[in-house]
Amino acid sequence: MLMDFGAEYANYTADMSRTIPVNGKFTLRQKQCYNAVLRTFKELKKMYVPGQNINEINEKANKLMEKEMINLGLFTDEDIKNQDKEKPLFKKYFMHGVAHHIGLDVHDVGSKHEIFKPGMVLTCEPGIYIQEEGFGIRIENDILITNGNPVDLMEDIPVEVEDIEDMMK
Repeated sequence: MLMDFGAEYANYTADMSRTIPVNGKFTLRQKQCYNAVLRTFKELKKMYVPGQNINEINEKANKLMEKEMINLGLFTDEDIKNQDKEKPLFKKYFMHGVAHHIGLDVHDVGSKHEIFKPGMVLTCEPGIYIQEEGFGIRIENDILITNGNPVDLMEDIPVEVEDIEDMMK
């Protein structure tokens, strides 16, 4: 089950997505796909620093997800070489960006070209959606840009497969 939550408190918003197994345990394939998204999520979070922007993060997300999809057997390196550059293969399984501004609204005003500055809060939300297998996975947390390392404002909410399965028990 993929859940996407928007919340408000004291006139500010939050946005979070989680994917959980409805029966309490991920299948092997679901776990493989979930961990592919989680690896991408963890790598992308490091980019939420001053000087970056949403477009750069989306470009990195596309490259990371493409590699993960090859590893998952959704297509091959050879398929990539022969793909229509205007319609990249990864878009079949990953068709959205991974970041948007949040603040007074869940999708707050802000440009994809705007350079990140300390104090900004954006989402990090990679996903994979495999229609022919009947499931999709997205992980989304809110990330605070600081002068130092990015701060995951939802780091205490379980995101690892084992933690989610333990909580489901």
